[in-house]
Amino acid sequence: MRKIGALVVGGLLATAMTALPSAAATQQALTGKVINTAGLVTFEATLIGGTADGEAYRIDFNKRPVAWYAYGATIHPGCWLEGPKVTGPYGSTTAWISLAGGYSSSGSGTQTVLTDAWVNTGDDIRKQVKKCAKSGQ
Repeated sequence: MRKIGALVVGGLLATAMTALPSAAATQQALTGKVINTAGLVTFEATLIGGTADGEAYRIDFNKRPVAWYAYGATIHPGCWLEGPKVTGPYGSTTAWISLAGGYSSSGSGTQTVLTDAWVNTGDDIRKQVKKCAKSGQ
C-alpha cells in the first residue's frame, strides 16, 4: 500500500491509501515491428527431438509459408527457438520468434515462427522472452 494523501478530520489524521498494481499487472506484453521492407513470412517449425540444451526444431522452407506480415506490422512474441542463421540489419542470428508461445493447433510439436533478424523488439529476443519448451514444461 502506498500513502497518497492525508487529511485532518476532527483532530484525527485520516489517510487515503491505494494499492499499487503488481509488477506482473503493469508489465506490458512484448511487441515487435517487422522491419523488412518487403514484408516477412512465418513458417512452421516442427519439433524433431531434444538435446542437452533444449528442444530441436526443423523449419521447412519448402513448405508454403503460414502467414505474411507487411512492413511495420506488429507481432507478439511468445517464446523463441534456435533455427537456421539469418542476417538482417542488426547482424546475424539463429533466434526465431514463436508467435503463439507454444505449440500450434496445426499438429503436435509445431510452432509458427519468424526470424528475429527482421523484427525490431528493441533487443535480442533471447534476452526478452523465454525459450520455447514442450507443453507442460
